[in-house]
Amino acid sequence: MRVLVTGGAGLVAGHLLRAAPGEHEVHLSWRTTPPPSGVPAHRAALHVPAEVEALFEQVRPDLVVHTAYSANRREDVVDASHQVAVACAHHHAQLVHLSTDVVFGGDAAPYVESDPLDPVTDYGRWKAEAERLVASLVPDVCITRTSLVVSLDPLDTSTRWLVEAVDRGQRPTLFRDEFRTPIRAVDLAATLWALVDLGPVARRGVWHLPGPERLSRLELGRRLLESTGRGGAEVVEGSITDHPAPRAADTTLHVRRRPPGPPPQPVP
Repeated sequence: MRVLVTGGAGLVAGHLLRAAPGEHEVHLSWRTTPPPSGVPAHRAALHVPAEVEALFEQVRPDLVVHTAYSANRREDVVDASHQVAVACAHHHAQLVHLSTDVVFGGDAAPYVESDPLDPVTDYGRWKAEAERLVASLVPDVCITRTSLVVSLDPLDTSTRWLVEAVDRGQRPTLFRDEFRTPIRAVDLAATLWALVDLGPVARRGVWHLPGPERLSRLELGRRLLESTGRGGAEVVEGSITDHPAPRAADTTLHVRRRPPGPPPQPVP
């Protein structure tokens, strides 16, 4: 199978590439940061219809794993997902779409796959809109919702921010009352490949892919500092009630539809 992974320079794409089964031919798309050399990689702005069409004409993917996103730009979530889904429908490509736990509002956890979406942040609203778009365009779409994706090699963005703040002598603020179900990037990548191998009929629909533990941002941050050799670092225990913008308090994901493969392990 020829698989196109969007967001090729991102954390999830990198772990997907590492874990790719040998029987799949993997291509990456990227826009601003080139992925590692030696992998077929194609530059495209996914919110631009002509560039997406040219990408699909060149790669001719059997399946797309859509990981590309930006937490700050609507066009990189909604418009990009829309154009990828349009191209998948036009080229008869299967689609595995990555979404997020923050499509939920945070006041009715734990959330199951069929719960209504009620985001409270712009990013959550964009991802909810993207889910609706891809579902309307690709009948057999596989929509996966995950939580915070954690990696120590390389460091994920949030862990890097935390480590760098501590190394500068700062006391970062971590919320004691915001709860997520973080997953290791290696486990997420393995589960995504297991879903790819299910086939379109068994794969279609919504899957929750959380980690095995419900952790506060504070608990997670302390655990990651310990894992990176900074266990004695001081942090500030904050509350989302002090944050200027709305935040979902508890987006714990519950799994009713058990994904294939081994269960994820706790974050380090």
